[in-house]
Amino acid sequence: MRVVNDQNENKPKAEPVNLLSLPFYALLCGLGFSSVLMSSFAVILVHRRLPDYWPKVVSIAGALIALLVLEVPLPIVLLSFVLAVFVADSIQRQVPVWNLMIRTLLLTTVLGLIGLAVISQSLDGAKLLTGWIQFVDRVVQQAQQSGLLFPGWDPAMLRNLLLYQGPFYFLSGCLLSVWFSVGLAAHLKWQSEQDVYSSQNLRGLRLPRAMSVIVLFVWAANAFNQTPSQFWLAGLLHLFFVIFSIQGTTVLSTFMAQRGWKNGPRALVYVGFLFVGFYALVGLGLMSPFVFIKKNSLMGCQTKPLEEAV
Repeated sequence: MRVVNDQNENKPKAEPVNLLSLPFYALLCGLGFSSVLMSSFAVILVHRRLPDYWPKVVSIAGALIALLVLEVPLPIVLLSFVLAVFVADSIQRQVPVWNLMIRTLLLTTVLGLIGLAVISQSLDGAKLLTGWIQFVDRVVQQAQQSGLLFPGWDPAMLRNLLLYQGPFYFLSGCLLSVWFSVGLAAHLKWQSEQDVYSSQNLRGLRLPRAMSVIVLFVWAANAFNQTPSQFWLAGLLHLFFVIFSIQGTTVLSTFMAQRGWKNGPRALVYVGFLFVGFYALVGLGLMSPFVFIKKNSLMGCQTKPLEEAV
């Protein structure tokens, strides 16, 4: 069990607040809220730098800046604000990492359903499923009329991708946003070594072998599937890939840390794998329970399976 004194050691000491710095932090949050990808990272920084109640004030001010000054659409601001504050609070309370990821999926699912309910009400009070279908049809129609579709793209195929895989891509994007923020904060060494979200502890995260077997089974089923269910099955597979890319990142981080790579080259490698070698990260994540964890050959620290982390 973690005792109260241990938790207090992970929290930064309260320092006098420089009122002149508050507009800067609010603007930083506003810029973060304009992009869901960076929203959690900005609020994590605010929670680390400012004592209690000030991070909430600055986050609300940042949301207003994003909405009124930067003219970011209200749904994006609300999603970014809720997700970012949730993640920053979870890190402050030292919620286990995999637990945070599961809660993030649940939270974003609820937010997505609420957003879908609002859309459905605007479409003559349609039911959720009917509202989603009408929304996708409207998006595809607008894409055709605006000429955004690439030559050769089949509108019917695009409709099926958005209709069946859209929710999975939404969840995957939110999950990647959280992990990007958590990983970048650890890379910049914002946490102490005793912190659950320190780089050393993040390198010890591992998923159970059974999940690798399940993902490989889903991949095989999708590869030979010729029924309409292949669309939502492919979306589920992508969500699994994102989860295992998180584990692949920890394996890559351990490999570079044991060889003494500096922060600069390591950051370039992360960016390269994120934009070019995503499936290589997935492969590392899938293999790690069978290869790297077998004799702790790659790990310099004790591994933490998903069951223990949660």
